[in-house]
Amino acid sequence: MAPRKLDLTGHRYSALVVAEADPITYPGGSKAARWLCACDCGATVTIVGSKLRSGSTVACGDRGAHRSGKAHPMFGKLREQSGNWRGDAVTYTAAHARVKAEHGPAATWRCACDCGRRAEEWAYLGTDPEPKVSMHSDSEGALYSPDPEHYAPLAKHCHRNFHTWQAQRRTGVPIALVIAEMFAA
Repeated sequence: MAPRKLDLTGHRYSALVVAEADPITYPGGSKAARWLCACDCGATVTIVGSKLRSGSTVACGDRGAHRSGKAHPMFGKLREQSGNWRGDAVTYTAAHARVKAEHGPAATWRCACDCGRRAEEWAYLGTDPEPKVSMHSDSEGALYSPDPEHYAPLAKHCHRNFHTWQAQRRTGVPIALVIAEMFAA
């Protein structure tokens, strides 16, 4: 029995809308379904169907267009039209989801501290003049910002060191006591 052919034309996958099929035949004779897609930011890209359906490709890849606010990659709407994107009344988790939606996964970046490692997490830099304080039990007391521009990609080790430094700077407690308290917890 021959495999069923999917027609993805007109389907939306996050910020991408499938316009037409663009099949490819590889040198060995195997075939793949590629699709010409229009991104909400105005770009046109060709993407393999499996990447669309799995959700591993959600936008055109032009981070500048999405970071500038032309399109929200998670919901395929302009930032201003998305209820989830507006305002400062967001939780710690939602703020981090905004950062990932705006800049992509942290693992696609190098650590911002120039240690040479691949980043693993988005870290709040403490640069928002009016930071929020998390009330959730998993992150209680942690500062965060609803604005994705106040975050940087860091490796886990660098993120922990940065938090230790921030805690020491905020409280004036000697770094040795902060570290001892971390290990005691």
